[in-house]
Amino acid sequence: MIQGWHYPADSSARYEAVLSADGSRFTVTPSPHSPVTGNIQDLDVSPRVGNIPRKITLPDRSVFETTDNDGIDDLLAASGHKARRDGVLHHLESRWHWIAIALLLTLLTGFAALRWGMPWASKEIAYAMPVRATEIISEQTLDILDRSILDASELPAAQQQRIRQHFEQTLLPLQDEAFSYQLHFRKMSNIPNAFALPSGDIVITDRLIELAANQEEIDSVLLHEIGHVVHRHGLQQVLHSSFMTIAIIMISGDVTATSNIAVALPVFLLENHYSRENETEADHYAFERMLDAGIDPVYFGRIMKSISSNADTGKTDITGIKETDSNETALLKYLSTHPSTPDRVQQAEQYSRQFSHRTTQ
Repeated sequence: MIQGWHYPADSSARYEAVLSADGSRFTVTPSPHSPVTGNIQDLDVSPRVGNIPRKITLPDRSVFETTDNDGIDDLLAASGHKARRDGVLHHLESRWHWIAIALLLTLLTGFAALRWGMPWASKEIAYAMPVRATEIISEQTLDILDRSILDASELPAAQQQRIRQHFEQTLLPLQDEAFSYQLHFRKMSNIPNAFALPSGDIVITDRLIELAANQEEIDSVLLHEIGHVVHRHGLQQVLHSSFMTIAIIMISGDVTATSNIAVALPVFLLENHYSRENETEADHYAFERMLDAGIDPVYFGRIMKSISSNADTGKTDITGIKETDSNETALLKYLSTHPSTPDRVQQAEQYSRQFSHRTTQ
């Protein structure tokens, strides 16, 4: 017999009661009321969770409650009740080694989702989205940047027109995707920078134009940014950031974190935190298009050296982060998410040898 409490249907009153079983039949005897009987298989038994009292709903909608969880488990096992399978969960949650295994599996699953799952999903979704969707996502981004960090370009209008015309007539024909590319000139303090919105809008700063020794160096940077657009790197990063925000909301319940999604793209573009893989992919795209256009890829290495030298002078690097007093330079922070400048220069020189071989044939 199992001691407990009986709650009549549609009543908040409770009475001491005893649950007993005889074969396939049960009897609940509440004092001082008449017994309730029926088939054990008709009982609705709540799962066992730690030492929380079990609730058993009887066929007449009354409830029997007891803290004798072991007694209920024995009753379910003896009668073959379907709820006996719920005891497996209690067995697992009450064994520390199973808890440790579950925790380890949870951590490994979470790590795998962050390390491989989210990047894979971001890439697949980014390539599946139509170009028009990227334009909608990027629609307000340049306006936000213009209001917050960017200033109007101070380059002469004639110089801007010359570079833009060269961009449209020489560089855009090198790619066949349906993006609507537009080149924008902006001033960003004294920072050499260039970035591309997922829609194909490319921004290049006055300082980077000043650092470039010739049009070929500018072309190499613009082709690199086109590579980011073609391979949907910006869109992938925004999707990944959104997935991270949603994951944080699901874990913490902090719905205010959704505001991060609205600013994810502008912040990402300014910080330029592409992965090394994405940067290398954009570099290779630029090198291949430079070969197609008859431009020596060595110019990409030269502009990278100029940007690196600009950072080493104690000014700012391409990300716009200033050098610290502890000699941890902005360039080193930049290189933490980018291939090293020497490696990029070496790749440019390798492609330059291909260029020389083609031109001599």
